Amino acid sequence: MRDSDDGESTHEIVSVPKAIAEAKRAGLDLVEVNGKASPPVCRFMDYERVRYDQRKRDKEKKKVQSQMQKRDEVKEIRLTAKIDSHDLNVKINAASRFLDAGYRVTFRIMFKNSDGIAMEKRAARGAEIMHNVMGMLEDYEIVTVPKMIGSNHMSASINRSTKKKSQKEVV
Repeated sequence: MRDSDDGESTHEIVSVPKAIAEAKRAGLDLVEVNGKASPPVCRFMDYERVRYDQRKRDKEKKKVQSQMQKRDEVKEIRLTAKIDSHDLNVKINAASRFLDAGYRVTFRIMFKNSDGIAMEKRAARGAEIMHNVMGMLEDYEIVTVPKMIGSNHMSASINRSTKKKSQKEVV
């Protein structure tokens, strides 16, 4: 294929040695596009550039797949019923890093008999801790609401929010 004076491309049938010579003269590679056609179709192109672009597309595709896979993975943060505010801040920072990396985060509050919280007050104390945790985090969506699991655990799961903030929420 050659470019004519008026900018249009023209196709022509040439011998392989002549095509290779023209490709070398142009500083390009002769690449077979369709070998099953009669005659086979070839193009002049910078093959290394094509390979580079393909590797770049594959890398981006792999990155997107990795992000989608992370969204299905769960990181668990364990809290106790008598957690100190500094310890809670450390756990919240870890949860924020996990959310930013694309993971789902599950908070699990573990109640012990030695923590001094009566069985009937555990749900209320767990809800209070979960409310504090959710208040400290930004831009998330609740996957599973906080609920008691048996008498000794409360659990809730969140993801990074996929919704874009509107202008009213930003102000």
